[in-house]
Amino acid sequence: MIGLMRAELLRLRRRRSLQAIVLAVPLIVGVLFVLGYNSLTEQPPFDAAAYRQELIDGGFGLGLPPEQLEPLLAETIEAQRQQIAQQDANDRLIRATYAFPFSLVQVLGNGTFVLLALILLTATTIGDEFGWATIRSSLIASSRRGSFLVVRLAAMVVAGVLIFGLLVVLGTVLPLVLSIPPSKLPATLPDFDGGAFAVLIGGELVASVLVVAFAALFTLLLRNGALTLVSVLVWVAVEAAVLTLLIRFPNFGQGQPPPDAWLLDAFPLRGMTTLVGQAGRAATGLPSYPGEAVARDVGAAAVPIASFAILAAILFALAFRRFTRMDIVE
Repeated sequence: MIGLMRAELLRLRRRRSLQAIVLAVPLIVGVLFVLGYNSLTEQPPFDAAAYRQELIDGGFGLGLPPEQLEPLLAETIEAQRQQIAQQDANDRLIRATYAFPFSLVQVLGNGTFVLLALILLTATTIGDEFGWATIRSSLIASSRRGSFLVVRLAAMVVAGVLIFGLLVVLGTVLPLVLSIPPSKLPATLPDFDGGAFAVLIGGELVASVLVVAFAALFTLLLRNGALTLVSVLVWVAVEAAVLTLLIRFPNFGQGQPPPDAWLLDAFPLRGMTTLVGQAGRAATGLPSYPGEAVARDVGAAAVPIASFAILAAILFALAFRRFTRMDIVE
């Protein structure tokens, strides 16, 4: 086993393309983080006198006597003041998501990039063996096929852990680089829930194991990494169609909360959305708009995480069965 691990490490160190994939995800997420923050524009202070003059110059209340015009002007100016204040409060909430430690949830919200990278890594790593016709030599070199596949897939899981680790580092460093002034944040911020954050990152790691198992099985079945990527698109289309069909059933998904919502969350794509949304909001406690009550219960994440783990175990078992029974001439 140790020899296989050393051989796998040496092989990965020589594959610059695989290293580029691992580093590309943090780079993309970092760029999106900075661009997202810079897209937030700061509203200038509201100038009631200037806005009043703008209304008058635009013909507001033209022909009205002064006793009717003044109350109408005052009401319009006050409505504009409240609208700008509301927009400023919303901007402050959005800006807070880029401040540490809330930035950690912001970067992990891009976990889909990690999953796509792991699918690409796994499909490339295993699929290249078939494309280069080296799978026969690899199987001859190792009589323990199970150990061979364990080491190869473990390397992919470790790559996923590494990428998530880099994202956490980004979420810590980038707010320091941006130097967000406290004056641009809400006056009071909710406490960051470390437990909910642990559920979020733990769930995404389990999802990473699932996509590695999925990519491994389909690459071994199809013996082609490119076709594995196509199968991902097929899975997305099939899941979307099934979810649409289920929702069309009478009374399905109704109720507060829907009693059958767990079935929808058991689907991987829907479950990933639920996990990131529920656990992320529970971790930050930041509302979408001022005054919104935020539920900090992470119970909704239990079904997706359990679904990820069960599906991963099934797919891994099928992948090992396929690999151990594969004809060596393949």
